[in-house]
Amino acid sequence: MSARVIALKESDERADARVRVTWTVPRFGRFSYETRLPLRPAGDAWTVAWRPTAIHPRLDADSRLGTVRTAARRGRILDRDGRALVTDRAVVDVAVEVRRVRDPAVTARRLAALVDVDARRLTRAIRRARRGQFVPVITLRRAAYDRIADRLQALRGVSLLAGKAPLAPSKGFGRAVLGTVAAATAEQLERLGNAYGPGDEIGQWGLQSVFEKRLAGIETGEVVIRSTADRTVLARLARKPGRDGRSLRTTLDRDAQAAAEQALGSGRRNAALVAVQPSSGDVLAAANRPLDSSLNRAFEGRYPPGSTFKVISTAALLRDGLDVDATVACPPTATVDGRAFRNFEGRARGSVPFRTDFAESCNTAFVSLADRLEAGALTDVARSFGLGRALHLALPAAQGSVPAATDPVARAAMMIGQDRILASPLQMAGVAATVAAGRWRAPRLASGDPQAAGSPLPAARVATLRELMRAVVSSGTGTALADIRGAPAGKSGTAEYGGGDPPPTHAWFIALRGDLALAVLVEGGRAGGTVAAPIAARFFRALDG
Repeated sequence: MSARVIALKESDERADARVRVTWTVPRFGRFSYETRLPLRPAGDAWTVAWRPTAIHPRLDADSRLGTVRTAARRGRILDRDGRALVTDRAVVDVAVEVRRVRDPAVTARRLAALVDVDARRLTRAIRRARRGQFVPVITLRRAAYDRIADRLQALRGVSLLAGKAPLAPSKGFGRAVLGTVAAATAEQLERLGNAYGPGDEIGQWGLQSVFEKRLAGIETGEVVIRSTADRTVLARLARKPGRDGRSLRTTLDRDAQAAAEQALGSGRRNAALVAVQPSSGDVLAAANRPLDSSLNRAFEGRYPPGSTFKVISTAALLRDGLDVDATVACPPTATVDGRAFRNFEGRARGSVPFRTDFAESCNTAFVSLADRLEAGALTDVARSFGLGRALHLALPAAQGSVPAATDPVARAAMMIGQDRILASPLQMAGVAATVAAGRWRAPRLASGDPQAAGSPLPAARVATLRELMRAVVSSGTGTALADIRGAPAGKSGTAEYGGGDPPPTHAWFIALRGDLALAVLVEGGRAGGTVAAPIAARFFRALDG
């Protein structure tokens, strides 16, 4: 608060000062007005003759200044068709009323038996709180609350308050991408500035965090005079109008997202499924596991792509003139400069056409063809499929890496998606999408994400890749999708990582059908054809209804 004397009238026994008072009101801003201060002599100076009007001309002994805040309605997160992904849904806030608790440890244990809360941490929070306080415990969706309502209501000291909160259709639905809203921490308040204060709820990660100010809107603030006795508003002195939050339209498709969540199920293993629209690059679904994690591994994870990269290796070989009907032997093992390569999936078919090697994902056949390509060929061709390009989305997205081979062993390993090659599930979905559309298009998640595309690939080369990927499903390592309607095509992948003999492997599967492409990753999933491909099949079945 600051005060500036505008005018001063004096006499021998009294004086009167006209003063301009300016307050910096938290979460409101500047509030200025004029008031008069009666002064009385105090030696050689003047002192204020105190009365409530010294603070504000309309105050008296039974009133004081205060503020009123009216929260803005938070904007919704919408899918591509304008359907709500995140909107206000019924919830019940569960809290502990400290003054009614006899034994904090007992209350905390009983609550922990009903809801997902740490009993020890809750016990400490109750003991630290003042007697008149309420300690927040958890916010439950209405359906979850209804299942345990009777038991919660029976617990002494538990306070229940019905309300609404911005939520997705289910707890895990697009969680890492959409984000969640919760009370701001002290660090977050410092970063957000004067517009926010203690108790405000903000986006914690994902789209809710990135678009916080757009979605949150601006609250309406008022400076008022309140009754000291019962806090009743007696007069309204100033008003700062706010505005409701603006909704955010995404490229996601609610049905595709639901299918992705259903396909991954409720398992605890780290996994991701991404679906994109090849004709536009739009991300239609992005699901992550485990459900309670905020890590968007679908966009940010970087993994060796294993044999899914054979789509790119094959594209490079086709550019070099490979005939897919030519015989390329598929022995059980192949050795390059002392490094042994073996097959993870399919069978060692012996002397068979390359198209069979592709369908059966024969590593040794691809390794034997490494010498046909120049050192930088895979790096160059990979870029035409999106790997090595920077991605510019509303959310962070990893950039793939396909460095040029440094020696014969590296060249051989790169043919099967190993060595130093890294890609995210989003980028590998883009590889399948490139085959579907005949050119790479940059993925997009929000309406403001830029549109970009690579040069069209030769039509004959694209047709051959589609034919080879269809054979993976009809007769190769992707037969888990054989009964899916619409003639899907795909490629399995089993990617080594870490150490060990044999080393552990991630499971991959990429697929396309019409104007839809997807990638499935299961960390530590052993083999793509037996672990990741069935997840892709479940996605298509769920989507088809």
